[in-house]
Amino acid sequence: MKSQRLWAFRVRLRRANGSSRAVRNVGVRDEPESGFTLIELLIMVVVLPLVIGAIAAGLLAVFSLQTGVSNRLSDSGDAQVVSAYFETDVQSAQQITVDPTAPQCGTGSQLLGLEWSLNSQSGLYQTVVSYVETATGSTYSLLRQYCSSGISSTPTSSTVVSSDLLDSQPPPVISYSTPSTAATEGWTSSQNVTKVAFVLSEPKSNYTYALSAVPKSNLPPSEQGTPSNLTPTASCGFASPGTGTYASTLCFIDFSSYNQSEATSGGQAFSVAITGTPFTVSFDLTTSGGIVAPHDFPTYDAHPISEAFLGNNGFYTGVPNDPALYQKNSGTASTLTFTNFQVTDSRGVPAIDWELVTGDAESTDTNESISWSSDQNLNLIPNSPTSPVGNACDSVAPGINTQYLTGVGTTSVECSADKSSDKTGTVILDALTPQSLTIQLVGGGLQAAFVGLLLP
Repeated sequence: MKSQRLWAFRVRLRRANGSSRAVRNVGVRDEPESGFTLIELLIMVVVLPLVIGAIAAGLLAVFSLQTGVSNRLSDSGDAQVVSAYFETDVQSAQQITVDPTAPQCGTGSQLLGLEWSLNSQSGLYQTVVSYVETATGSTYSLLRQYCSSGISSTPTSSTVVSSDLLDSQPPPVISYSTPSTAATEGWTSSQNVTKVAFVLSEPKSNYTYALSAVPKSNLPPSEQGTPSNLTPTASCGFASPGTGTYASTLCFIDFSSYNQSEATSGGQAFSVAITGTPFTVSFDLTTSGGIVAPHDFPTYDAHPISEAFLGNNGFYTGVPNDPALYQKNSGTASTLTFTNFQVTDSRGVPAIDWELVTGDAESTDTNESISWSSDQNLNLIPNSPTSPVGNACDSVAPGINTQYLTGVGTTSVECSADKSSDKTGTVILDALTPQSLTIQLVGGGLQAAFVGLLLP
């Protein structure tokens, strides 16, 4: 006890004498001071703006580069699109003009007009293409306007081939074999044209490119590009305007050159020029069974007892030549086999996304049938918006009797019947880029079929 009181007294004595050293040393440690020095602050203030500025400059350069690349890609795309159409159109042309007042396809300021596919009956050209300049606000575009039924203010199709054009784009420059020829004063024959040069400028990106093409009739034989085995030996034709939903775009193949001996002994090769286009369709045809022969539309007409609907009643009428293959003997079965379908342009380049069309060119009555099989699905092309097939295949218009019309939407379709009647429709099918098609005709009387191409 005495020693404890002595220790406490000594502590109080130290405190009374103003000593703080012992107090600070009892359970308390000194804390170091922290923060930025003046030199560190100065370095940060000077360097940080430099770093941020460099990053900002890099971002601006990237954004600027992206815009430039986008513009160059757009310019290059325009040049490729115009070139693809321009060369083919010029090669196909039989008449040409750069006269802005000449009749044209569609509307707008015409820079170049081309036409081909002369209709021998009307004396007018069926296919007309006009390259025109149009304005949307302050932006000018180049349009390719296509008419499939002659000169018209309403084009069959209109395609923007360049989205940026000068507001006063010069027309193409045409070179002639005969100096006195002038397409600036109306239409002139392309046989006098040795070159068509088109220089296009896109002001937004200051991009200029030049196109050049020659009508096919003036190309050297070595450059005409059509392989000898694709030289057209037949043609296809269109129905009279307004006689069917696809009268202006469904081209019926003419079988006038059908050779029974060749077709029944190994196959007959066909090469068919597609009217109004630079394209040719080729295929091999083999027939067996009952004899068939070429025939015009309609294949049969004994109204009101019986008739072939196709080519009658204002339905796809006026198709030229012999677009049907028709049985010659009643009560026979005939097989038509088409193989190696190809569609190529004037340079031999394969076309894409074309559609083959086939259908009943007669009437299917009691104990008769017609069937189609292909390597691609066969879909129905309706006769009209309200009637898919009329009463063909024993259907009740506007419906379809699935007992007698089967397989639509698959690779095998059949139309049959157990009664005879005056027809109010017919079966028409299409297939996308098929390589083969087989048609089976089973006639109590006679049966017939057609084949064609549906153009864009």
